[in-house]
Amino acid sequence: MVPQYDYYRFTPMGLNQASPVPLAFEVRFDVPVTGVKINLEKINTILPLTADPSNKVFTGTIPAAALLTGLTPADVNRPFIGHLLVTLGAETQPSAVFGDVLTAAVPPAPVQAVAADVQFSDHLVNIVFPGLLDTFDQVWLQLQVNAIAQKFYAHFDDDYDFLQIVFDRAFPSNRFHFGTRNDVQGIGVQPFDVTAQYASAGCLLGITMFPIPTLFDGAGPSTLHELGHQWIDHLAFAPFQQGNPHWPLSDLAEDIMGYSLVVNGQPEGGQFDFDLQPAGGGSFKMVPNNQPKGFSDLSLYLMGMLPANQVGSHFVFANQAQTIVANGILAGPVTPVTVNDVIAGAGPRVPDAAHSQKRFRVATLLVTKGGLASAEVMRLYDFFAARAGATTLLPYTDGFVQGTSRPFRLVTKGVGRLDPRIKRHILIDASRDGGVWWFPQAGPVFNSGVPHQGKALADHFRLLGHRVTELAHPATITPALLADFDVIVRAGGKGSYAAAELAAYDQWVADGGGLLLLVEHHPQDALASHFGLQFQGIVRAKVGNPLLSIFTPSPLTSGVGPLPYAGGSGLTAHPPAAAVLGRISANSFLDLNDNGVQDPGEPGAPAALGTLPHGSGRIVFCGDANLWEQVPQPLVKNTLRFFSAP
Repeated sequence: MVPQYDYYRFTPMGLNQASPVPLAFEVRFDVPVTGVKINLEKINTILPLTADPSNKVFTGTIPAAALLTGLTPADVNRPFIGHLLVTLGAETQPSAVFGDVLTAAVPPAPVQAVAADVQFSDHLVNIVFPGLLDTFDQVWLQLQVNAIAQKFYAHFDDDYDFLQIVFDRAFPSNRFHFGTRNDVQGIGVQPFDVTAQYASAGCLLGITMFPIPTLFDGAGPSTLHELGHQWIDHLAFAPFQQGNPHWPLSDLAEDIMGYSLVVNGQPEGGQFDFDLQPAGGGSFKMVPNNQPKGFSDLSLYLMGMLPANQVGSHFVFANQAQTIVANGILAGPVTPVTVNDVIAGAGPRVPDAAHSQKRFRVATLLVTKGGLASAEVMRLYDFFAARAGATTLLPYTDGFVQGTSRPFRLVTKGVGRLDPRIKRHILIDASRDGGVWWFPQAGPVFNSGVPHQGKALADHFRLLGHRVTELAHPATITPALLADFDVIVRAGGKGSYAAAELAAYDQWVADGGGLLLLVEHHPQDALASHFGLQFQGIVRAKVGNPLLSIFTPSPLTSGVGPLPYAGGSGLTAHPPAAAVLGRISANSFLDLNDNGVQDPGEPGAPAALGTLPHGSGRIVFCGDANLWEQVPQPLVKNTLRFFSAP
């Protein structure tokens, strides 16, 4: 029997179409083999590889034409190169080999260094791990993955729900996902938490492994399939258990989780590309369907994306050992199943769809053994990682399979959010600052690199690695302007907004954005008013200086101490959904008529800080901008985390 290779790899890891160079190829075995060749089928060439003295490591040079010949957009940067032909005695075993090609269509991805062996771009972290093993087995789960994750968390905050780990070499193993924490009831998984061994303090839900780098794509159906395992196909009772860890042969098999088939004695996910049409007598015809895959309503229920009352009825075939073939017949009988059967067997889902987590952050880690990845490799894998956050249909390639994929946003019917950014894109909208943000700069030209009152906060964000843009006036707010940002700090509130500008802000927040809405004394703030927040007057203290010091316990206020509140306004009205979390000290009052004394009707200890949900997004509001410029401080850190939290 011909042995399986331990790994193969290319140096460099990918080919740049703009400046192609041959790639060095290496393949390693744990036992000697007779010979190894690559059949470069695109260029009709068989390339013998050179053995080392042990006959375990074979090397050769792959010409650029082997990757570029016949390359089309449908390949999505992942062309088939040819077959690796491994010979032992008279027996030869072929294995398909795919490559990476960087094209001009891939956007730039600026890279920042964190340490001598860690760097990151917008959507990708590259970690050098010299101890990377040559073989891929359970040791990975027990030792390697733990150490890789610990190295990641040594440099990045514990703000990510999922990690995706990709390697700079191809191991002959399937992708897989495993959970690190579960506190969801009613999905067939008991509560557990092993996040500590990965250096997470409880945020991390699970890890997806990609042993073959060219099979990683943040928007690919297989990636979404693996992520789905966090919640789906753990039902250990009839008739579902016969399909675990996928759906049994049923109408549910049509969804992205597929159905279970046995390969080499192990259950693997089979893709069921058919619609089931009644054929009489309880049987069904398998009619080919090549439409993009999605999650079934029952899968969405288990994910917490759909309430139980929106799940329809399904059926499972009694005979699971039937032949799958286009236009063939699957014979009945079938067992009808409903969400009530799931609830009877596993209990109701808690939290239910009204209260479940729907926003998730994912960090993609590219692990390299010999050194940092090149800028070109970072650019290409950043591209694939970024696709997890896409909002439109995308072409994909997965080995020999090519098609159209629905990214996470679409397969969850617009309910879910999967954020692949490593750091935030922050817009500081100081276009209506009234002088507070830009002082002492007085315009008409404003320069973010020149000292101004808001510079401390902006530079603090930059120091944390976030990408920061400061918007001066005059400026027009449009959907296109806001689209690239995760967080917006709106500083000021003295200028007017057109109706279209308010609509752009409204839609941006509703679509999942995080808005830090800062106003000042005597505001005339149309944006705050648009969200039902009324700030008025100026806060004064009867003795000493006003302090933001009365806090309601919450994640936003955790660890926050008294903060000077100089020249801010007070909140006098808010929507019922708003939560007031901070008030000014007891010796303060809101001076509405600006006469310096507390008149009847002017509130003491006025409200000043709070949160407001809006659609899929959230707002943190505060009546003073100056207190945010005292950095570092817990309130700023908590706010960024609040915008990232479920």
